[in-house]
Amino acid sequence: MYRCLLICLIGLVPLHANSQKALSDYKAEKISQHVYVIHGPKEMPNPENRGFMNNPAFIVADKGVIIVDPGSTEEVGQMVLNNIKAVTSKPVTHVFNTHIHGDHWLSNDAIKQVFPGITVMADPRMIKKAKAGDAQSWIDLLDRLTEGASQGTEIMYPGKAVTNNDQFKIHNFTFKIYTAGKGHSDSDIMIEFVEDSVLFTGDNVTYQRVVRLDDGGFRDNITACDIAINLNLKHYVPGHGPTGSVDIVKQQKSYLDTLYKKVSQYYDQGQQDFEMKPKVAESLKAFKDWSGFDEQLGKHISLAILEIEQAGFE
Repeated sequence: MYRCLLICLIGLVPLHANSQKALSDYKAEKISQHVYVIHGPKEMPNPENRGFMNNPAFIVADKGVIIVDPGSTEEVGQMVLNNIKAVTSKPVTHVFNTHIHGDHWLSNDAIKQVFPGITVMADPRMIKKAKAGDAQSWIDLLDRLTEGASQGTEIMYPGKAVTNNDQFKIHNFTFKIYTAGKGHSDSDIMIEFVEDSVLFTGDNVTYQRVVRLDDGGFRDNITACDIAINLNLKHYVPGHGPTGSVDIVKQQKSYLDTLYKKVSQYYDQGQQDFEMKPKVAESLKAFKDWSGFDEQLGKHISLAILEIEQAGFE
């Protein structure tokens, strides 16, 4: 389990980066009328960044605050709460967790300590996996990667399951949920905040990073991108990297689509993964500077081949 989780993080971010920024230096950026995002650092969890690496976001409604992906540790969760306090005195009432990877949701408990009545929502698959041991594995991994800086983090499981096409109101704001099977992981949700035309993609979309798909899939991740693109919203908040327009989703889809189609073409010609890799890389040269490109390319080709073979039996 540890090896899988470590590969997850290594595949997402560059190993050579080193943050010198204190947690208190990260400030929420207002991206729409009601939405604020704290854009996290690029590197993997380490003692300097205290385990912080995702994009916690919060929505200020009339009677309360809704958080999307509060972060990875108790300390990160407190940083998120400090940012909220700087904007509003309203209580946090709801939290969304986009998927199982602990860098996005293990700060749930920090929020609960201050606001014990919160409702935490996630895909039912995520809740099941967290309770089956993934949550503790992530806590243990973060403790090792941060050399103890993340100690004190406790597990607070989501208590309410939400899934594809769910639509509901929170404080008179409308939220819609989208899933696409095994996208970035096998537990993803994307959340549309209708009134502000915002989509929180989770790690189905990241900015100029080659996403890890160890527990995900090409076809479903492409489908997730299609869903996001077809919504044609004003703001897209990725799991990592700066918030932007639909163009960041189109870039993500272009990488996934190009790789899958090229691998399918060369597979039909009878080529092995090592034979097609240089040609696939050439087709993807527009993405060669993306974080994780060299680390993930071979794994992505192998995964695409597996999906192509599986599709042949469907």
